[in-house]
Amino acid sequence: MRKRAIFEDVVSIMTHDSSTIKDQRGCDPEPFREKITDDMTDDAFLYQVRSYLASFGVIGHVSFGKKKAPNKGFLLRSTDDGLFVEGANEDTGLQVGDQILALDGSDLEQVASLHKDYFISKTPERHYREWADLVSQSTRVTLLREGVEKTIEVVPSREPIQDQIFWKRLDDEILYLRLDNFMDEGAIGRVYQECLPMMTEVKFLLIDVRQNGGGTDSLYIPLLHLGLEKDQGYDSLDGDDDGMEILYTERNVDLRLKDFEDWMQQEEISPETVKLLEDMKKDLLRHRGKGYVLYQQESEEFFPEVKGGHYPERIFVLSDIYCGSSGDNFVQMMKQFKKVTVVGRPTLGILDYSNCCTVDYGDYQLMFPTSRCLCVDQGKGMTDQGVLPDIEIPWTPSHFERDVDLDKCLELIHQGTVK
Repeated sequence: MRKRAIFEDVVSIMTHDSSTIKDQRGCDPEPFREKITDDMTDDAFLYQVRSYLASFGVIGHVSFGKKKAPNKGFLLRSTDDGLFVEGANEDTGLQVGDQILALDGSDLEQVASLHKDYFISKTPERHYREWADLVSQSTRVTLLREGVEKTIEVVPSREPIQDQIFWKRLDDEILYLRLDNFMDEGAIGRVYQECLPMMTEVKFLLIDVRQNGGGTDSLYIPLLHLGLEKDQGYDSLDGDDDGMEILYTERNVDLRLKDFEDWMQQEEISPETVKLLEDMKKDLLRHRGKGYVLYQQESEEFFPEVKGGHYPERIFVLSDIYCGSSGDNFVQMMKQFKKVTVVGRPTLGILDYSNCCTVDYGDYQLMFPTSRCLCVDQGKGMTDQGVLPDIEIPWTPSHFERDVDLDKCLELIHQGTVK
């Protein structure tokens, strides 16, 4: 498809098929339509489409990009006090701890003003993705590195920043587990096989999902079981789930069925994920074309055979602004357990609209949501708020020098104080 046709299709989807249509109408597409031509550059086209989509105010679960986009290879931390490099591959030219001061000679305040329609969120800490785009598109990046100001060119990386999935014993009583996604079934399954038995023997479990970009909910189920008190079942929990509705347009159903087919072809896919997808496929076929339909959970008790054990006595979940989608859900669910304390910063908060599907436009791809959380009707949505931690630790540059969040967990353990 040519660029103008792609844009018209995106507008059609966002006004007919996206589950945001009840709440988020977006701005008038006409000003963007006037700027789009079939022979414009890819970067200019991406900028216009993304600016249009930004007007819907939906973080993460509404996105548009090139399928073979170069790897940025860096992660930014956006704060009221400045823009910092949180992580970076060496070949990008950036280093962890760099503070970015200007792009192509313009300070960040000028850049933000010029591109104000490009930013999705109302909160600066959730602007790190858009800033990464703008940094990547800049010819000259001025930064402060170890007290010295310098100007460099940021180049694409050969590899994306690698997700970390591992566990380690901090001492005889403390086990640390880091999960940067709930997507890599092979790696997560191997880690669970190695350390799940130990988790039922240690007093303290630390689960680090600060950089968890999401995946599938089925991959964190084994960790939920650990939050139950001794002999406690899920039926004893006071759930505050407001429920959700799913928009079953004919196009949505066809797109999601195609996504499921691709997902099922993955190596090392778990039986739990296969069952989840099969159940969802049945719902898609049954409700195709019916519009919004209330999602009905199965009536039987959630894992009736599962009961809690004595250990771990306490669980600490480390959260941050980069934790989204299934990561949001994991933190939200873990907060229900009395033995769990969430430490760090609010999650990204993108669950108001989820269950996404993708549209293939050749070189480009659109992702949009098909479900809507009913909490939005109660004014309790998580957009621009995320899941709040029990103990909030504001981010400061001192986080570059030591793991402030982890240190806080260890301090609470040694003091014997929790929420």
